[in-house]
Amino acid sequence: MAVGDAARRIEAENFRLTYSNARILLAPVAERSASALIAVDADDLVVGATRSARLGLGITQQALAKGLPAVDILGGSAKATEDLDEAERGVVQRAMARAEGNVSAAAGSLGISRATLHRKLARFGIRRPH
Repeated sequence: MAVGDAARRIEAENFRLTYSNARILLAPVAERSASALIAVDADDLVVGATRSARLGLGITQQALAKGLPAVDILGGSAKATEDLDEAERGVVQRAMARAEGNVSAAAGSLGISRATLHRKLARFGIRRPH
């Protein structure tokens, strides 16, 4: 038992070091093993998986090589237009938060005009803090 636990800890640590630039997530597998990890890049594609995650989720090397969207493994919305709207809404909200509610600054950081940002704020129902 102790040897197995040590091996899993070593695998998890090496996995984290190998994918240090990726987000490391606990994979939703039946055994609830702490060593079932997946690495997700900035584009939300799975770029790596530990052995237990590959076995539990049926991830193949070919699937990783061609690009495997994390949403396909973790579940969630399958509608591309909803995903795009949600992503755009998140980008607008983060820009507004970074600019502390300043529309001109947020629009500049996004590379769009203030008028375009105002339309997006209205479309997504985002209210500016006053």
